[in-house]
Amino acid sequence: MPHFNVKLFTFYSISIAFVAVLFKVVTAYGETNLKAPPGIAGSYRFDAKDLPECLKSDTLVLTIDQSGVYLSGNLRSGSSQSALGKTAEEKPSLVGKWETQGLNLSGAVPNLAGCSDSIAIGQNSSVKLRGIVEGDSIKGKISLTDGAAASDFTAQREAAAKPLLQEH
Repeated sequence: MPHFNVKLFTFYSISIAFVAVLFKVVTAYGETNLKAPPGIAGSYRFDAKDLPECLKSDTLVLTIDQSGVYLSGNLRSGSSQSALGKTAEEKPSLVGKWETQGLNLSGAVPNLAGCSDSIAIGQNSSVKLRGIVEGDSIKGKISLTDGAAASDFTAQREAAAKPLLQEH
């Protein structure tokens, strides 16, 4: 018949209690100090009057994908749904990060219509976006080249398109 070992019982009791207290401390810390960034993934349509001169006549759509604090996206001119469909399939041309209250995106955007530097085939416009998310809109600054002054912009989130159900 096995004997009850007080030392072994005490060791296991203390170990289990320590793990339970440690779990409680880590959980309390996480709930108070670790907050996930807001979900900002989606398509945003720019207000044309707020854009730099070369893009005033165009409609710009910014598509953002999000993975935690890391952001990627595409910026396209035009309002056709086919252009938006292609954007979703292409490799993101803008990359950035969510920081405290806003987003930073930058990258080379191919062939923005309306800007003389980007009309030639194979030319890319360097774009930098900094913005603050306010409800369903992004307000911030956009610059199209490294040396250009930043222009203010406002972009409204577009409603997500509902997928069509196909009947067989």
